Amino acid sequence: MKIRFYNQLFVLMTAVMVFGNISCSKEIEYDEDKDKEQWRRVLPVDSIDQNHAWQLSESHSYQFTVNANVGAQKLEVYSANPITSSEAEMMARAFVKDGDQVTMSVSVPSRLTTIYAALIDKDGNYTVTSFSPTDRYVDFSNPIALQQSIKKTPSIMEYTYCYEEDFPGAGDYDYNDLVMRIGLERTGQKQIDIHVTLLAVGASGQIAAAIRLVGYRYQDIESVVAKDDKTLNVNVPKMSYGLIHNDDILLEGINGNGTKGSGEAVINVCADAHWSMDNTVETINDDFKRKKYNVLDSFDDPYDIIYAKNVDFTVTFKSEDGLNNFTHEMIDPFILTYYMANKVETHLEEFKTSQILQEYDATVFKDFKKLPWVLRIPTTHFQYPLEGHQIGFMKHMKSGTVSLDGAYREIGHSFGEWAENRKNSLDWYLYPTDGEVW
Repeated sequence: MKIRFYNQLFVLMTAVMVFGNISCSKEIEYDEDKDKEQWRRVLPVDSIDQNHAWQLSESHSYQFTVNANVGAQKLEVYSANPITSSEAEMMARAFVKDGDQVTMSVSVPSRLTTIYAALIDKDGNYTVTSFSPTDRYVDFSNPIALQQSIKKTPSIMEYTYCYEEDFPGAGDYDYNDLVMRIGLERTGQKQIDIHVTLLAVGASGQIAAAIRLVGYRYQDIESVVAKDDKTLNVNVPKMSYGLIHNDDILLEGINGNGTKGSGEAVINVCADAHWSMDNTVETINDDFKRKKYNVLDSFDDPYDIIYAKNVDFTVTFKSEDGLNNFTHEMIDPFILTYYMANKVETHLEEFKTSQILQEYDATVFKDFKKLPWVLRIPTTHFQYPLEGHQIGFMKHMKSGTVSLDGAYREIGHSFGEWAENRKNSLDWYLYPTDGEVW
């Protein structure tokens, strides 16, 4: 397969780097087939499902009938029964009243075979029903619990996003160059709170982060504010503003029609993730020494271990239309890095050809069929790999045996088996290897 690059792309695959520097001043032709042997040695998995979408959850649409006559005010969907399980996590919320028919989308982890919905009245009592993720219509005519109180209010299901910093080249596949958790919470008819936790930074170079609200234009947003005016961009050194140019929380993407406000809405998470993790380090000439945070297994350096950093954004939309269907599939958390002195964006697999804040041609990667640069893990509690530990290693040996290794290598529940077949080991992220994860 031959792919043609243009000088505005400024990006080459790892194989190109192996063979030496090539000028970006002219049209470049890269032959992916020619360099299969190079990729074979770099990738930790030698047989990758060519139809893989690298998704461990899916957005399902349900029509709920609020027919229990319990004075319902809210409808919530959970990963487990909120009455009996302390592990239940809320996956979606809508505001309702008795008699409503409500269509709502829910991002459901593929590992779940049963999910739960509850109607909540003004006193906080729960009326609960259970259903299959593949059901289309759900009602409360035969609830498994009727107006019961609960001991513990379910927490929000947050997803863990794990990044490799080396786009468009191959990485080391420990997926810890930036790790953040994101939770979505409907808090008003026109309002969604986005909870962000920056967990780790294992990148060697500067890395910035942002969240695109997919399909929502800058002009569709009334406001975005950080709770208590607390952001991750406190006193950022001037040298760090190369990737994201200011502290504005709401940014406008370049992917509009040229009319002011027509670009998609983008939330500025952090201009410099290293600084966001520890903004007490000494700066020299408005620059500072970068360390790796929460990824090393040595505790000699006091900056290795540091508290995770949180920011809560409240997004107020001009219209409530569509907010019942706002799921993790509607956001595109991405990072910005430098590659050969040029600025590039690293997106989720389904958005990998997007250019939102930086303009270049990434369509060349639309048919790229190797390991992705981002993983979206549908759990709050994902234990990401330590620095230098690949997330999963799976090689087919000449002897006919299969070698499994890495941070997620449990037979039947391994990252490698999932990479080889998108239908297998959909719960691999629940089976970490002791000593190889944070």
